[in-house]
Amino acid sequence: MKTTMTGISLLATVLCSPLVLAENTIVKVPRENGAVHQEFKNLLNDTISKFRSGVGRIEMKGIAGKETCSANFYTTNETTFVTLDVDNGHYYTEFYIDHPHQSFKKILFQNLIMSDENVELKVVERDGGYSIITDGNTLTMSSKSGQQQSPDCRFALAQATLHEGETE
Repeated sequence: MKTTMTGISLLATVLCSPLVLAENTIVKVPRENGAVHQEFKNLLNDTISKFRSGVGRIEMKGIAGKETCSANFYTTNETTFVTLDVDNGHYYTEFYIDHPHQSFKKILFQNLIMSDENVELKVVERDGGYSIITDGNTLTMSSKSGQQQSPDCRFALAQATLHEGETE
C-alpha cells in the first residue's frame, strides 16, 4: 500500500508540475533540393503569399547598430536569391537559398531552430553560411562568406516593399 501511495504521489507531482522544456527545439532540415527553400517560404509565408504568382522581390531596409542594411529576396517557386548590402558596400554578399542544382558537399548542417520568441533558419557551410531569424514582425539576417562576417541586420517586415513578378 505504501509503494502504491508513493507511486501515486510521484505521478501527481509529475502531472501537476509545469513541464520543463528545452529552450530551443532544433529540427534538422533534410539534405534534399527544395527543403531549405520550403522552410524559408514557411518563415515568410505572410509576406510571400502576397505575390499573386508566387514570384517577386521582397525589398527591405534596416539597420545593424549604426550601419544601414538593405536586403533583396528574389523569390520563385524553386528558390530565393538573396542580396545583402551593409553600409553601402562595406559588406556585400549574394547567395541562393537552396538552388535546385546546388551540391550539398559544402554544407555542414542546415537547421530550423524554434524558440518561444522566434524561429531561425540556419545554414552552415565549410566557408560560410547564413542565418535568418523572424518573430513574425521583424527579420534578422546575418551571413558569413570566407573570412567576412556581416553584422546582424534587422528589418521590419511591415515595411518591406513587394515587387510582383521581379526575378534576379
